[in-house]
Amino acid sequence: MTTCPIPTGRCSDPEFRLTVYEAGHALTARALEQKIISVQMFPRPPMLVSDKTFSGNKIGGLVKMLENRVIELFGGQIAETEACSSNTCCSGDVSRIDELTRLIAGLSGSGDPESVWFELEDVAEDIFKDQRYRDAILPIAEFLHQRVLDGWEIIDGKDLDAELDKYVPAMPKDQGLKKFLKLGRKKKPNAA
Repeated sequence: MTTCPIPTGRCSDPEFRLTVYEAGHALTARALEQKIISVQMFPRPPMLVSDKTFSGNKIGGLVKMLENRVIELFGGQIAETEACSSNTCCSGDVSRIDELTRLIAGLSGSGDPESVWFELEDVAEDIFKDQRYRDAILPIAEFLHQRVLDGWEIIDGKDLDAELDKYVPAMPKDQGLKKFLKLGRKKKPNAA
């Protein structure tokens, strides 16, 4: 039977692990060009504008919002694995990701939730292939952790954006990863 390694050092503090996890959500949201309204310090992604709205009241906008949500959930796990060598903080995400990928597959007509799962996981992993994002995990977690120690339950998105700008400046509109997300639509093969 495989078991996850027991966290050591700062990561043995569950409160700090949660800030690492939330740092992953924030970094993923930054890569996806999402506006962070606030971060609530319990296991859930930052509250984003996309959590409340989607464009045009059409299925495509809803699917895109759900895709971003799944990518954010993966981002928390990836950050925790990168910084703490395991991702046990918010293991409930697996069932949330499973449910959301099934919704995405049904709404988009792809019919294959497993393919959606792996494609969205690949997008999240691609974000953290950029060394700047990996290097930003701990400083962003430290920022969030200090806010928690100071008694903040909700961290304003503007404050977090200012901190993110130090490590991963916001991309000009439509220059980040968001332009590459085309789930739920047929991809054109590369021209030979």
